Amino acid sequence: MFNKLVAIEPVGLIKSAENELHNFAKEVVMHNDIPTDAVEICKRIGDADAVLLSYTTTLTKEILQQCKNLKYVGMCCSLYSPESANVDIL
Repeated sequence: MFNKLVAIEPVGLIKSAENELHNFAKEVVMHNDIPTDAVEICKRIGDADAVLLSYTTTLTKEILQQCKNLKYVGMCCSLYSPESANVDIL
């Protein structure tokens, strides 16, 4: 079980699926807008050990290095082309 799971942007989950997230994390935080920059992304992730994101936000190497507790990144979207890959692999 994760301590804290954060959806850093709208991820398109139906309400029942969103409710199920509480079975996987002690604390669940859902954001309903898209972060404007890397500083905002880092603030939203904070001390979370799990993060969900869609195709509109990019997790760069620099962001991932700042989020020391992060253990899981969940992509709530399809990989339809190499350009849509938006999470750096360290």
